[in-house]
Amino acid sequence: MFTSITGTDFETTEQVPTSSFPPVWVGFVFAFIFFVVEVVFAIVTFDWEEEASAMDARVAASLGLLGLPGIIYWMFCIHRLHKILAQMTHGQYPNSPLETALKHLIPFYNLYWIFKWPGEFSDYLNRRGRVKIISGAGLGVMLLLGMIIYRAIDGAIGMTCIFAVTMYMSSKLKAHIKALKGITPDQLPPLPDPAIFSRPIETSTSLAQETTERSQVG
Repeated sequence: MFTSITGTDFETTEQVPTSSFPPVWVGFVFAFIFFVVEVVFAIVTFDWEEEASAMDARVAASLGLLGLPGIIYWMFCIHRLHKILAQMTHGQYPNSPLETALKHLIPFYNLYWIFKWPGEFSDYLNRRGRVKIISGAGLGVMLLLGMIIYRAIDGAIGMTCIFAVTMYMSSKLKAHIKALKGITPDQLPPLPDPAIFSRPIETSTSLAQETTERSQVG
């Protein structure tokens, strides 16, 4: 919410950012390619059942390398979203773009970070009231679930979940900026009438005299 028309904190001095939004949909292309390769590898390993254990190790290594570009691209999307936030708040947004992206690479800490930055993202947008977005805890749970699916169950499905959450967040930030662009001077609270400051202040004595005069007339 606006706390002051002429405030100097970043909550009241948003500006339209110059950076463009990342094409998050490209992440689904990575997920689809991952799925196709998974199918190919499944056919290959089925034809070589006698070497299943050796093939499984090579498949796991190959799929891990294949999924790396998708994860890097996801970090690029996160970086770009936070670059937009930094520009919008004159560099006062709490998390820098590079910091937000790279902290996902810190073992164990990334389990905390995957909840931390979505929480601040959600709180920032919800406090301003231009759009409504689900809580940071909800976003973090969905991202963590996507990561678990990616690593333990199916890489293509997990990557799809991760990019779906990121696309949702990107769309909310777009809507926020669209509303910011739509603010015109006539939508701001009206300025007080300068004439009110030039009017004499009535004293209690004059009010009493006016009351007495009215009673005498009556």
